[in-house]
Amino acid sequence: MLGVYNVLKPTGWTSSDVVVKIKHMVREYTGDKKIKVGHLGTLDPAGSGVLPVCVGSATKLFDYYVGMDKIYRTTFTFGKSTDTLDSYGAVVESCSNIPNIHDIKIALESFKGEIMQVPPKYSRISVGGVRAVDAVRKGIELDIKARKVKVYSIDILNYNSGVLTLNIHCSGGTYIRSICRDLAEMLGSCAYMSSIIRLQNKSFCIENAKTLDEINSDIVGTIITLDKLFENMQKVNLTSDKEKKLLNGVRIAKQGINGDYIIVIEDKIFGICADVKDYTEVKVRLWN
Repeated sequence: MLGVYNVLKPTGWTSSDVVVKIKHMVREYTGDKKIKVGHLGTLDPAGSGVLPVCVGSATKLFDYYVGMDKIYRTTFTFGKSTDTLDSYGAVVESCSNIPNIHDIKIALESFKGEIMQVPPKYSRISVGGVRAVDAVRKGIELDIKARKVKVYSIDILNYNSGVLTLNIHCSGGTYIRSICRDLAEMLGSCAYMSSIIRLQNKSFCIENAKTLDEINSDIVGTIITLDKLFENMQKVNLTSDKEKKLLNGVRIAKQGINGDYIIVIEDKIFGICADVKDYTEVKVRLWN
């Protein structure tokens, strides 16, 4: 099997839990106990929504997709903060200063565009080869550096009794919990992320996501094939001599195409490519 499942991740499951479940389903169906399965970007256990899970050589798409834009619906609850910055953590601070919507609107403008953001200490980010969440559980203090991320838009959907509901469109690697923490600090308050739903991960949308039960009942019908996944990308068929060169790792001349494109060899997707200077760069080789 080869393709991607657009999984509707349930709240309370880790991304790894979902991968293990899909792996069991696929291996039981195919009888192939070595088939690879992996997700295209972690979604916190507290979060639900879109979690693309790849099967076979599609797992090579991780680096390509992990930085892609994402859209979240989230709620920030003012008046308390937790050590994990979400509803799963222990309360570490309480405050009576609940900001008004006018001040929130003004403060949110500071979070749009390119911003520097410090990831949460309870996160899977690696510092010196050590994951932050593992370090904090062992009582080790790590110096987590700020990183540049991009927030394209923040839309306020509702604000009632100190609970703020937002849609946030951002680059991959953006921590919504960090936005919650930093927004509260800017407003002289405290808050935690009380819920989060990933609505979209690049071309994967929540409207088309499937539950684990739906996938289990139709293993083949619910998988998104590579042809379907890349149907809107330009396709390039090569001459036989260029095919041989590319399959052997030899550079070929650029194709004169703007943006990423798909190279097809023998009616099979070879990989995602792009023109770089005077040659074709293979961004993701999907050919086994």
